[in-house]
Amino acid sequence: MLVRKKTVFVGATVVTLSDALPAAEAVCVSDGRIDCVGGREEILRYAQQGEHEVVDLGGGFLYPGFIDTHSHLSTLSERLEQVDCGPQHGSVAAVLKRLAAETRKDDREWIVGYGYDDSAISDKRHLTRQDLDSVASDRPVLVVHISAHLAYANSAALDRFGYTADTKMQGGEVALDEDGQPNGVLYENAAFDAFARIPKPSLDETCARLTRAVSEYNRQGFTTFQDGGVGYEGDATILMNAYMRLAREGRLNARAYLQMTSNEMERLIERGLWGFGGDYLRLGGLKYFTDGSIQGFTAALREAYHTRPDFRGALLMDEKEIEETIVRHHCLGIQVAVHTNGDAASEAVIRAFEKAFALSPRKDLRHMLIHAQLVSDEHLQRMKACGVIPTFFSRHIEVWGDRHKAIYLGPERAARMDPAGSAVRLGMPFALHVDTPVLPVTALGSMHAAVNRVSDGGELLGPDQRISARDALLAYTANAALCCGGEHDRGRIEPGSYADFALLDADLEAVDPASLRDVRVLRTICGGRTVYQA
Repeated sequence: MLVRKKTVFVGATVVTLSDALPAAEAVCVSDGRIDCVGGREEILRYAQQGEHEVVDLGGGFLYPGFIDTHSHLSTLSERLEQVDCGPQHGSVAAVLKRLAAETRKDDREWIVGYGYDDSAISDKRHLTRQDLDSVASDRPVLVVHISAHLAYANSAALDRFGYTADTKMQGGEVALDEDGQPNGVLYENAAFDAFARIPKPSLDETCARLTRAVSEYNRQGFTTFQDGGVGYEGDATILMNAYMRLAREGRLNARAYLQMTSNEMERLIERGLWGFGGDYLRLGGLKYFTDGSIQGFTAALREAYHTRPDFRGALLMDEKEIEETIVRHHCLGIQVAVHTNGDAASEAVIRAFEKAFALSPRKDLRHMLIHAQLVSDEHLQRMKACGVIPTFFSRHIEVWGDRHKAIYLGPERAARMDPAGSAVRLGMPFALHVDTPVLPVTALGSMHAAVNRVSDGGELLGPDQRISARDALLAYTANAALCCGGEHDRGRIEPGSYADFALLDADLEAVDPASLRDVRVLRTICGGRTVYQA
């Protein structure tokens, strides 16, 4: 009989989130899972019956490892190699100077930047083809907007993409200037198609980049992540091979749950492989977009944008296609995660879920509305009836809240964004996320935003939508586990679950809510292994 070595973690207050034993002093781990939880002395007596080691955590509060319910880790792995064009530069001129400096020192064929935010810099405008031509006229240059729903291309890049004044596509736009020529701004599917044309790294390079990106998640206490939309930047063969190699070789330091674009999902359906995988890598469901970004004026709203009284945006596909997509995958038993920002998009998607639920009344698939920024209480009630879980991008309120109020949505709708408080009152599970690399990966910063709802300008937006620290914590643990079908093996510290923990330096439910984002991650443990230590 094989006797497995046990590891006992002591020296921290264990916050289990389990009703059976809410708090404990020690956790015993064997073969990557939790054996037992309880008082220090009783757990040590149990472990001393065989080979064991004791790890003293040295204080702090041990929580279940955080679970990311929506981001793009594989995209982050590429962004880490690209040029940061974020709002900290302050102006178009400074961004162009940064790109030009990179062009001089980097001999790669393509120059790719990310994070440009037109509404957060002094110029208050998009980049143009002419701007980027000044950086390089003989090399393709592409800059991704902070929302990832827009991009900017120079003339060489437009030529590579084959984009002209006559280019038309469903759900996308190649914007034109006053002379009727492409001005360099690419919207939605035109941008996504451009991302797919950028040369991809080799398998070895992809493995190295993924490893680096996973370490960023570990630093923030994450032990599970959802990579939302694998394939939206082109053929995912190399990326999938890299994930599988890392998992097979025991080098994946967080558990990956991959949500696939339509093309990649079809390849899995042909082989019956959705839901396939092991402890560290699972192939999940379908992820797709029905609208764009509010701050890009590409989200589909029921009422007009605040400063564009005749414009409401539009769906990226017609409602019949939305319904057919959701019904088909629901009836196949495949989880569907749908991006909706505007309330018109959410309405179309919820109607489709209701149709699917009427045909096959099952809630176990845990379909998701990603962002769901402007859902109403009625929307939430209908989602709950179908078993659809929202995951809210709560830091929208902090980072863009002032601009949403003044430019995009106006005061009333801005106060309603990301209505986690309504979800609590309705007794429905929800999760939180920050859509990395749109914003840097964080659980604590996201919890802070949902609990406080204070904008960068210091304004409280929607006090009735604030939630408690406990509810925010559940949104990154027990409730988040539902979104990857992991409620039986993660999200709580209890026997049989993965030994995935985040050690923090403070009690999240005892600190001043205004200080939540200042709590530090001291250690992250995945499968009983320390994968990050401050």
